[in-house]
Amino acid sequence: MALVFVRRIFCQQRPSVLLGIVLVAIISLPEAALSETALSPDEDPAQSSETSSDQPASLQPLQVDPGYYSQVNQNLGAELPIYDSPSTNASVLVQLPGDTILASDGQQKQVGDTLWQHVSLQEIEGWVHADKLKLAEPISFTGTDLPVLGVCGGTEPSWSIEWDSSTVTYSNISGLIHRVPFQSVKADGDNATSLQAGDDSVELKMTVTKKQCSYTPLDSFVWGEAVATITQPGQEPIELKGCCRPVSDGYR
Repeated sequence: MALVFVRRIFCQQRPSVLLGIVLVAIISLPEAALSETALSPDEDPAQSSETSSDQPASLQPLQVDPGYYSQVNQNLGAELPIYDSPSTNASVLVQLPGDTILASDGQQKQVGDTLWQHVSLQEIEGWVHADKLKLAEPISFTGTDLPVLGVCGGTEPSWSIEWDSSTVTYSNISGLIHRVPFQSVKADGDNATSLQAGDDSVELKMTVTKKQCSYTPLDSFVWGEAVATITQPGQEPIELKGCCRPVSDGYR
């Protein structure tokens, strides 16, 4: 209103009077208008911008360690539903018994009050309540992370290697089966374990690495990668690459 008043009397007042009116008009402006674009001397404009653009914590990506997960409730009759999306309104893909070991890429999502975790079981992928899971603890060979029960295998060519605490069994698409005793098991760095087994008919060496497997035809997340070498007398060594899967009795 003060600025309009100045414009109205501009042509009617002498310069000295006009100056007085302009000063009065400026003084009468609201304080917010004068300081609207001013920054505090101690305020950092970049910091102010960053603060205003911060996202709520619930929208930040959530991630835990990838690997094998067991269920908190492993009692007989316990079941864990896997949903096709992180919602209790989503379709249930499968109900799993309490002793099932799952693979997880570690991805989590907070939806309302519920924290969900992404899991996979062979070709099945879905979501479960994160508080129903815990990192699986292997019942392992001394000095290693390799469980005393396990299986690894591949498809090109088709093969599998199974083991327990004392024996390794190798089989292939031709139906050839070798069951041989363990010779050694040892840690190979922080994330791998090497095992060796054999007798006079075959020598088997395999390294199992704790990582996402890249030798799978599945689109789902698969944990545990294996590279094996099979040597038989009078034949060229055969290198095999594949993935591993957990055996529930090999974990707590």
